[in-house]
Amino acid sequence: MISVVTNCTAKKLGRPAPARELYLGPSVARVVKAVDEARAWGAPVALYIISAKYGLLGEYDVVEPYDETLSGRPREELKRWAAERGVLERLKKLAEASTLVLVLSKPYYTAVEEAACETGAYVIAPFKPNCGVWIRSGNFDKHIALRKLLKELSTPNPSSSTR
Repeated sequence: MISVVTNCTAKKLGRPAPARELYLGPSVARVVKAVDEARAWGAPVALYIISAKYGLLGEYDVVEPYDETLSGRPREELKRWAAERGVLERLKKLAEASTLVLVLSKPYYTAVEEAACETGAYVIAPFKPNCGVWIRSGNFDKHIALRKLLKELSTPNPSSSTR
């Protein structure tokens, strides 16, 4: 199993909706599309979205629109937010059961950096993270790097031994 985690966007539907549909920003739409494409070729992928209001959401969790962001918050406040909302623990549990892939903007990565450090998660980002397996991307082509990584992670390696 592969767990892809991205962050919410400011632009949202004006009504309650599943998380994968609520966020109208292009970054979420591109990640959703890459995940759906990977599923179409048979990759076992789960999608999660970090919401500034609700914490870690499953893609089909129905939530109300809101106007909150983690952007602009001080580093220590971001880290405290992630701990208090249970986001860190949930990410660590996801990493125990799956390969964790973080496709996050800088403030959201900062909030969950501890989990990235402890789990060795893949981090697709234009900035160099302090921890995790960094896959460099630009702001607007993270979905391309994600698609490539999902293909690599879901393609069996014939030279690897089975247990």
